[in-house]
Amino acid sequence: MCHQVGARVQWQRWLLPLLAVCLGVCLAGNAPAAELDGFAGGRQSDRSGAKTYTWGIEYREAITEHWSGSFLWLNEGHLPHNHRDGQAVQAWWRTRPTRIGLSLEFGLGPYLDYDTHVTPGDPDSEDRHGWGGLASTDVRWAMDRNWSAYLRLNEVESSAKHGSTGLVLGVAYVFGPNLATLAARRVAAEPSRKWELDALLGTRIVNSFQSEGGGAEALELRLQLGPHIAATAMVVSGQDTALNWKDGLAIQFWLEQALSARLRAGVGAGAFVVGGDSSLHTDSSPGNLTSAFSVTIAYAFTPRWLARIAWTRLGTGDDHDCDLLLAGAGYAL
Repeated sequence: MCHQVGARVQWQRWLLPLLAVCLGVCLAGNAPAAELDGFAGGRQSDRSGAKTYTWGIEYREAITEHWSGSFLWLNEGHLPHNHRDGQAVQAWWRTRPTRIGLSLEFGLGPYLDYDTHVTPGDPDSEDRHGWGGLASTDVRWAMDRNWSAYLRLNEVESSAKHGSTGLVLGVAYVFGPNLATLAARRVAAEPSRKWELDALLGTRIVNSFQSEGGGAEALELRLQLGPHIAATAMVVSGQDTALNWKDGLAIQFWLEQALSARLRAGVGAGAFVVGGDSSLHTDSSPGNLTSAFSVTIAYAFTPRWLARIAWTRLGTGDDHDCDLLLAGAGYAL
C-alpha cells in the first residue's frame, strides 16, 4: 500500500497531542476530580443521511465548579464510503445539579480526524487526515457520589465537509470525591521507581475498509520524569497485515495521572520510525516517519509488578495508518 495522499507528515498533526498534554499539565496540579467515561450510540452523516454506529472513550478533569477539560477518542463508525475516527480536546461548562442530580453540560473543541475513503484501483482505499470541530451537549444524571449517566449529542464539523450528528448514551466514574482524598490517593500512587520494562502482545489493525488484523509484539522501556510526566521507547514487530512495514521504534512523551493507589492512566504523543518497509524504495517522499498517539491504563498488583494495556494510533503521510492494541505485564526496576 504505497499510494500517496500526503507528501509529508504535516506539523498540524502534532498540534492536538500538544494541546492535550498542555491541558493535562494545567489540570494536574489543582483538579478536584478525575473522570473516565465511555459512550455508544448512533451517528448520521449530515451530507448523505447515511446512518452508522458511534462510540467513544473520554478522560475529564474539573477546573472549577462549572468548568472542566477533556480528552476524547471518538469513533464515528462505518459509512458506505468512509470510515472515520479521531481525537478531540474540549472545554466544558456545566450547570449546577438539581435536587435529583440532573445537570446540563456544553463542550467545544478541536477535532483531529483519520478518515479512510474508498478509491478506485489498487489500493481500494486511502487515509486522509483533517481538522475540524466537535460540539457536544450532555444531559447528565448523578446517580451517586462517583457514578453518573448521560445522554449526549455530538456535532462534528470536518474540513473535508463530512459533518455528522451523533446521539449516544454514556456512563462515567469519578475517581475521588474531593481534592484532599484525590491528592492523598495520587501521592500513594506515584511511582517510587523511575524505570519500568513492559512486555506486550496484541494486534495491529490496518485502517482500510477491510480492517485487516495481524499479530503484534512490543518491548517498552518507560522512564518516569516526574509525578505526571514519562518518556518511553518501544520496539514493535507486526505480522500478517496488508501493511508494508514489519517493525519499528516508537518514542513518546506521556502525561500520566494516578486515579487511585494502584491505577494510573496516561496519554502519549511522539513519533514512530519504521525499521523495515518494503515500499520505501518506491515512495516519492519519506514514508518511514509517522506520528504516534497513545492512551494507556496500568494497574499495579505489587510495588514492582503491574498489568498494562495500550492503544496506539499511527498516522502516516501515505496509506499505512493503523492501530496497535497491546496488553501485557510490566516490572518496575
